[in-house]
Amino acid sequence: LRKRAKIVIIDDDKNAFPTKALQNEGFTIEYWPKVQSLPRLEQGDFDIIVLDIKGVAPKLSELDGFGILQQIKKINPGQVVIAFSGESFDIGKTEFFRLADDVLAKPVDTLKCKQVLDNLIQTKFTVNHLWSTVAAMLRQEKVPEKAVSGFENRLCKLIEKGGQPDYAAFAKTAIGKADVALRVAGLIAKIAILCGL
Repeated sequence: LRKRAKIVIIDDDKNAFPTKALQNEGFTIEYWPKVQSLPRLEQGDFDIIVLDIKGVAPKLSELDGFGILQQIKKINPGQVVIAFSGESFDIGKTEFFRLADDVLAKPVDTLKCKQVLDNLIQTKFTVNHLWSTVAAMLRQEKVPEKAVSGFENRLCKLIEKGGQPDYAAFAKTAIGKADVALRVAGLIAKIAILCGL
């Protein structure tokens, strides 16, 4: 799962995170000094986002990393985000750490990073978690509960059939909104990968 799970580190200090050491341990990691593409973060292109609170998005949000985290969780509540910060405790930063799925404090060592990433991969990169995220997104879009169940059944049949289905078109039939369907399609593709298809 380490190789399959895509991780992005977003920190203005390239040396703050042991990227190379973790890549040598089998993790698939991309590094961004600043937020390069908010849509990619919102759409779930990465399984885990490690996000610094300061210096990563001052032009996108006056709240910097915290504003990015709020936006990601608003659009894609199931997106796994690790809050990464060297900030000493500040009551104003509490919400940043609460919104995140886990927290890593700077300076951080390779072993601690490995433990946190492995734990999140084991708990969040599962079919059950991904489906729960899809269902939550459908409910957020006011898709009726009966339609969510029907969507799940049709999805299982589609995945069992195999091949290279157009998950975005499939999701759009249930949701109707292209942007939401695209995010759902990314999660469906991850479910298919975990099912070995």
